[in-house]
Amino acid sequence: MEQKFIIKSLFIQNSIMLIALGLVVVLLVSAIRKKNIRQVIAWGLWVLIVLWFFNSRFFGFSAVGVNPDGIHIDYGILSVRNTVLPVDSPWKVEKYMGGIRRIRTLYYIQIGEHQSMKVRGRTDYELLTAIGAAIDGERPG
Repeated sequence: MEQKFIIKSLFIQNSIMLIALGLVVVLLVSAIRKKNIRQVIAWGLWVLIVLWFFNSRFFGFSAVGVNPDGIHIDYGILSVRNTVLPVDSPWKVEKYMGGIRRIRTLYYIQIGEHQSMKVRGRTDYELLTAIGAAIDGERPG
C-alpha cells in the first residue's frame, strides 16, 4: 500500500502553475489575433519561461508516494520531472538558511538528485523525517 506525503499543497501548487501558464497563453493568443509579431514573440518567450521555471531546480517537489515499487516524486501538473525512484535511493533532510538576511531556518528532503520544496517549523521537519522513515521501511532486508 502506498504512503502519500504532501509537503506543500499540491492543489495550490498546480493552481499556481495553471494560472501562470493560462495568463501568458491568453496574452499570446490575444497577440496572435491582433497579428502583432513583437507581442507574439514576447508572450511566446514568456510561455517558455513559465514552463522552464516550473521544471527548473528552483522549484522542488511537493508530494511523495512511497511503496515497495518505488518512490513517486510529484512536482506538479506542468512538470516533466515527475518520476519514480527505486526504494533504495539515498535520502537526507537538509537545513537551509533562507530569507533576505539568511536568518530563516528552512528544511528540505533530498531523495537521490531530487529536492523538495523548502519548509519551516518543527511539524514540517517531522514530516520530512517521516518520509525518510517510510522510505527506509520499504527497503528490502
